[in-house]
Amino acid sequence: MADGCYNHIYSVLVENEQDTLGVIAYSLYKRQKIEYIKTFKVKYGREPKDDDLTPFHDVSNSETQLESYRNQASQLAQGFLDASISTQAMELQQYYSDKASSEIRNAKPGFWLGVAQSLVGSVLFVFMLGFLVIFTWSLNQGPKQVIEQVFDVTIINTVSTQDSAQLPSLQ
Repeated sequence: MADGCYNHIYSVLVENEQDTLGVIAYSLYKRQKIEYIKTFKVKYGREPKDDDLTPFHDVSNSETQLESYRNQASQLAQGFLDASISTQAMELQQYYSDKASSEIRNAKPGFWLGVAQSLVGSVLFVFMLGFLVIFTWSLNQGPKQVIEQVFDVTIINTVSTQDSAQLPSLQ
């Protein structure tokens, strides 16, 4: 635009320096302008002059086209964010899945440890069952008979005459 007639579409599309969608919309405008210039070169075999770009500027500066640039920018940004979030979600899912599997493997006892635990549990169960059987049997027999039968001994009641005189009589 050598004649000083500049297109101010940048200031229309980009509201401030933090307006990312506006910058993307402006880049869409520039891409369309470059395509127009390439097509012009192919069709006419020369670089376009400022007057040759007037029809492009008239269309690109229309309110409908400006809104189209903004909508395309919004769709591009949304697509980028969706792809980024999707990728990050898959990475996080894989990370936590691997971490959970590792934790589970570390928390599970090994085979031989499990066998040893089962063996100790079985032995304790047999001893407790045996104790329970002997205890219930001894309740029916009485302690004197149980001792005599278990240890194969005979308990003799020997009370001396002196001891019997001290014992109260049960009459």
